[in-house]
Amino acid sequence: MNGLRQRIVAVLQRGEEWLFANPKYVLGIILAVTLGFATQLPALKIYTDFSDLLPQKHAYIQTYNRIKENFGGANMIVMAIEVEQGTIFNDRTLALIDQATQGIDNLPSVNHNLVASLTHRTARKVYLTADGNFASESYYDPAQPARSAEQLEQLRKDVIANPRIYGLLVSPDLKAALVKAQLNEGDIDYAKTFAALQDVRHKLEQPGHKVYVTGNPVLTGYVYTYLNQIIAIMFSTLALLALLLIVYFRRFYGVALPLLGIALSSIWGLGFMAWLGYNLEPLSMPIPFLIAARATSHGVQLVARYYEELAVTHSGKQAARNALDALFRPGSLAIVVDALGLAVLVLGAAPFNWKLGVSAGFWGLAVIFTVHFMVPLALTVLPQPKKTENKNQGMRSFLAAVMTRTGGTRGGAIAILAVSAVLMAGGSLYAARVQIGESEPGSPILKRDHDFNLSTKAINARFPGSEELHIVARTAEKGGIKRPEVLQAMEDFQQHMQADPALGGVKAIPAMVRAVNRLTHSDDPRWMQLPDNAAEVGGLMFAYMASSPIPGALKEFVNADENEANMVFFYKDQRAETINRAVELAKEGAAEIEQRVPGLTIELGGGLIGVTAAANEALHADHMLIIPLVMGIAFLLVMVYYQSFHAGWLMVLPMLFSTVMTYAYMGIQGIGISVNTVPVIAVGVGVGIDYAVYFMDRIREEYEATHDIRQAAINAFSTTGYAVSFTALTLIAGVVMWIFLSDLRFQSDAAVLLSFMLIVNAVAAMLIVPAWCVVFKPRFVTAETPDRDDKTPAALQPA
Repeated sequence: MNGLRQRIVAVLQRGEEWLFANPKYVLGIILAVTLGFATQLPALKIYTDFSDLLPQKHAYIQTYNRIKENFGGANMIVMAIEVEQGTIFNDRTLALIDQATQGIDNLPSVNHNLVASLTHRTARKVYLTADGNFASESYYDPAQPARSAEQLEQLRKDVIANPRIYGLLVSPDLKAALVKAQLNEGDIDYAKTFAALQDVRHKLEQPGHKVYVTGNPVLTGYVYTYLNQIIAIMFSTLALLALLLIVYFRRFYGVALPLLGIALSSIWGLGFMAWLGYNLEPLSMPIPFLIAARATSHGVQLVARYYEELAVTHSGKQAARNALDALFRPGSLAIVVDALGLAVLVLGAAPFNWKLGVSAGFWGLAVIFTVHFMVPLALTVLPQPKKTENKNQGMRSFLAAVMTRTGGTRGGAIAILAVSAVLMAGGSLYAARVQIGESEPGSPILKRDHDFNLSTKAINARFPGSEELHIVARTAEKGGIKRPEVLQAMEDFQQHMQADPALGGVKAIPAMVRAVNRLTHSDDPRWMQLPDNAAEVGGLMFAYMASSPIPGALKEFVNADENEANMVFFYKDQRAETINRAVELAKEGAAEIEQRVPGLTIELGGGLIGVTAAANEALHADHMLIIPLVMGIAFLLVMVYYQSFHAGWLMVLPMLFSTVMTYAYMGIQGIGISVNTVPVIAVGVGVGIDYAVYFMDRIREEYEATHDIRQAAINAFSTTGYAVSFTALTLIAGVVMWIFLSDLRFQSDAAVLLSFMLIVNAVAAMLIVPAWCVVFKPRFVTAETPDRDDKTPAALQPA
């Protein structure tokens, strides 16, 4: 092992010698690669791919993908026209409903076969003619602009008599009507569709009427409207970072080089994404900002150490080399752990996780070249500063005095560890409250008083619910849906689901068969029953189709082979509580029905509720895998790097503390774990290793010089602690502008969460790591190491 280590040391030492012997050549290579990635940037696109957010291997999503073209997907637009006085049964309001229907039917990406409203051609009154034949007619004729009071009253009665219209497309109080449309997934242009929808809505706004719009495409469209704001936040963030660097360093290199590191690493990361054809997800924008800010933090550490060494050596080239020597091990270790911690996201179930893990992992690793090597090599070729004194000595003396009276004493160190343990124990109780999925109605992406959330609330107040759960009854043989026992089983399943108080309504083929059966028997209510043989059921279904001049009249209920039937359950929200209860009821009902009826299976799950249920279940598995794996990777790499189990544990300890505190904060604030928050948490957890590694390595270095663990902790706190506190500030600056400037509530909340994680990580590293060293005196910190005057880089010294 020692022989292998010596060979590795020799190779790395020769590599370092070559780097500093050829700084311009290496910088030229970095610049050339940067230009190469820069050529890819014009191809980078910012958009949402709905399928990327879904766990494609999940059973619910496989069912969803199979049925979405026939029965409808999760990308549904729901518009409500509400009249302020009276009911919708007046010529003016009916004309508005028809205008809304035509406008939505003409939107880009709309599936014209899956548009529904009172005035749509597929909404028809079915009746028996005088000679006993079935016929149908539209409820609304746009060629007849005016109707008599008697005609309007008859229309009202006809609507109330049709359970497919009344309650589902016309509100029970008759004051509002819905227009619903599904979008064709795969070619959705959210921005174009949303702009056209807003134009339709604007034309509908008239005195005496209110127009509400909700649905996933509407939500995504609203997000797109904030892209210009996102760009403005980006420039505001850069300005804030520059201001902080000016205040901290008050020197040109201290400002220019970290900002250059941001630019280079961002070009590499974004160019790599564009080269692979990956898109930027608008809601995940704070994550690239944080990765870029982490590049700045490494640059700050290097430049700060450079000025420390410059004050001692008075030689710019030597100071640059000493800075890399001292920070090679902690810096490279932190960067590698960062990169692997981000790359772990590829294990997530959704394609979005794969794209984010690959691109963010590469971006994080690129910091080695764009910052870790670039900064010291640039400092060797740039002119040496004329002033070599350290301008931050006053602040460092103050920090040393603070540490001397607190963690620098054994009693103070024990108190810090005790308080940390108490906080972790208390935080665990609140962390247990965190749930997978959303914790409140509406969308947490937008503010509570946003038009989208207000529209959703208004629609759900008058209708069974805007959130749909599609459950498929499937038979082994074609035509199996016509079996009476299958229809009865579907009704029994619906009744089982109605035990849920949150269920607003149901739409399925058994009710349609009952209604047609009644109609064939002179509209006698006693005949509103299911036939006792498949042939009669088939006859009723055929009669219903034949009565409509529009092909595919049964498409919303059954597929062409009549071996799949869709049951639609309407809910008013997609909270985790609502979804979990619905899924559990569905599983219970399915198990009972499938056992009772041979050849029948009940399959979840389409609609927005179905795909969200799948996403939540996949998120639980992802979450239980990714977060522990990030910590496990950090532990193993640190343990191998320093050849010490104790070192690995000490680095994970502050990460564990900050993670528990983060979940406690989420539990208190009611923030759920979603497809958007898991990457945020994973990125935030990995940040802690940066602080802890730099701190631990400085304690080891100071102990070599002082042979006093308390003094080593004090010195580390006054030097690296000052740099760590500033790097934490720069990282927070990378996301804090989202809190104040973003109108997207999720981005604002994510920025608050990240800021909290960054602060807790920094405090944990600055207090827990030195306190642990003072109390337990780890051997890997206090063990004798060879003299560093042999010019062997600090990173290559035995642990």
